[in-house]
Amino acid sequence: MIIGATGFIGRELMKELERSGHSPVAVSRNIVKAGKILGSQADMVEWDGISAEALAKNLAGIEAIINLAGESISSGRWTVRRKKRITESRVLTGRLLAEAVGLAPEKPAVLIQGSAIGYYGTPVDAPAEECHPAGSGFMAELTREWESSADAAGKMIPRIVLIRTGLVLGKNSGLLKKLLLPFQFYSGAVIGSGRQWLSWIHISDEVAAIRFLLENPGCSGPFNLTAPNPVQMKKFIHITGKTLGKPVWLKLPGIFLKAALGEMAKETILSSQNIIPGKLMKAGFEFRFTQLDHALADLLPGKKPGI
Repeated sequence: MIIGATGFIGRELMKELERSGHSPVAVSRNIVKAGKILGSQADMVEWDGISAEALAKNLAGIEAIINLAGESISSGRWTVRRKKRITESRVLTGRLLAEAVGLAPEKPAVLIQGSAIGYYGTPVDAPAEECHPAGSGFMAELTREWESSADAAGKMIPRIVLIRTGLVLGKNSGLLKKLLLPFQFYSGAVIGSGRQWLSWIHISDEVAAIRFLLENPGCSGPFNLTAPNPVQMKKFIHITGKTLGKPVWLKLPGIFLKAALGEMAKETILSSQNIIPGKLMKAGFEFRFTQLDHALADLLPGKKPGI
């Protein structure tokens, strides 16, 4: 069962699991709308996001739950109201899910709970693995609440996996579109100091890693879902320019973004997080895209480096 299946990651995960012989079931508030996104052949159940009892009825025969629910973090300024919606869309869903598991006669064997590398706060300039302590700020507080919403379920489900995801690179990823926007006006722009670390992951590796964690019973606890080679903003923009065949002449000072987007800019596009997928690599997961130039060449039009 995938909660949040119509989101950017959820859509690709549905395809990945279907290709690999699993039988994913998408949970949606509106299965008519979900059918238009996922295709009419997708297996779907409707849930209002409010009733734990209603969700519990759909857990019969479910071996695993993957919870990716959550309102977009990077789509606008963080007002008080918006921060509340971002938090509730994650934390309340996690709590209702735990309640539903408690009500269900049959318990799944594993819960994969969505999270983010925002857990570590900013700046994190030295390479950090899963043992790095939690940071401070809205994103750190949000992810701590987000992860702890699954605590009650952990008492009933044998295995809990927390996936702390970085910047996911895909053709429809919101933050990547923001970084690419200056190139539409010919020249790219280095954002902020250019020294902040970006911990990225290609969408195909993101969903493959989730499948890997699903299929490997020895994997539990937090896992960083990021590529092994984070890069600094300046390098990210210059590699993007090279891939697109466009120059990078501009610099966008962070002060302008802070004025326009406030706290959201500080904790997303201007944050510095050098996060390494230590546990994932030790568990034997093999990345398809370990270098940024290869990842961007797969996603963007332009020159293709030898892979």
